[in-house]
Parts: sequence; C-alpha cells; structure tokens
Amino acid sequence: MLRLGPLRLHWSLLLGAALFCALTPRPLLFVGYAAVLLAHVAGHAFAVLGSRLSVSGVLVHALGGELVGSGEATPLRRSAMAAAGVGAQLLLLVGAYAFRDWLAPDLVDALVRRNGIVLLLNLLPVRPLDGALAWRLPGRIAAARRQRHLHEPQPTRQVQREVSDLLAKIRGSTKVR
Repeated sequence: MLRLGPLRLHWSLLLGAALFCALTPRPLLFVGYAAVLLAHVAGHAFAVLGSRLSVSGVLVHALGGELVGSGEATPLRRSAMAAAGVGAQLLLLVGAYAFRDWLAPDLVDALVRRNGIVLLLNLLPVRPLDGALAWRLPGRIAAARRQRHLHEPQPTRQVQREVSDLLAKIRGSTKVR
C-alpha cells in the first residue's frame, strides 16, 4: 500500500486499471477509471456529511474506495454510505451518457460502459463490496421509521381521548334529571 498523506493507494489499483482499460494503454480510459474512483469515494464522503463521523483519509482500491476515520456509524448510516458510493457512479454514468456527443469516445466508453460494469460488480451482495450493505438500505429505512413512530407521541390517540372526554362531559351536563 502506498500512502500519500491521508490518501492510501492499494496495490489492486494497478490490477483494476489494467482490467478496466482491458490492457489497452489509452490515456482517456485511465482518466475515466480515475473519474469513476473519484466519484465513488465522493459519494461515500457525501453520505458522511451531517453525521458525527470524522474522515481522516481515503483508501482507494480496484473497485472504488473506502473512507478511513473515527466514529461509530449506525447500520442505517453504513448502508447509506455504501449506496452513496454506487449512486455517485450511477450519476456519473447518466451524466456521461447525456453528454456523450461532446465527450471523446474513449471517455464515453470509460464513463458509461466500463463504469456500468464496475457499478454492477460493486452491487453484488457480497462483502466487502458495497452491495452487501446497500441492498439492506430499504429495510433499514423502514425499521428506522417504525422505531421513530413508536417513540413519537400519537396525536391521533390524544385527540380521540380529548374528544371522548369532551363528549362525556357534554352528555353528563345535558342529562335530564
């Protein structure tokens, strides 16, 4: 592993670049590979915003990257961070496809087709790939909503109770004696 300050480059980057570029040394394919990795890591970093987690570095490897830092992420936050990495790759893919007429063919190939392959690989539900956590996100969001709902005061029940009390008072005071 090569360390450049907070940036850690894993040896698998060389293998990933070779596979991503299909062993054809075309510069724009390498630029596209770097853009895919950057987008992936930026997606993870975006998901950390607003949390109590602190990022002290980035580990970049063949299929993306991981944030290095401190703090304990909740399962929901971990799933959101995993999904954000591949989500950023998807945004890059869609943007490159939309502007494909203005980009060089090798760059379009890297940012659309090859990025799509890496994105799909990353979505496999196998650790340590992002898919292992990202696919759990919908269930974890639903569980968090249920948990929050249990701890919130129930305004409907409170209103029903108050209306029942009011009706009981009204009925009690208008009874014929």
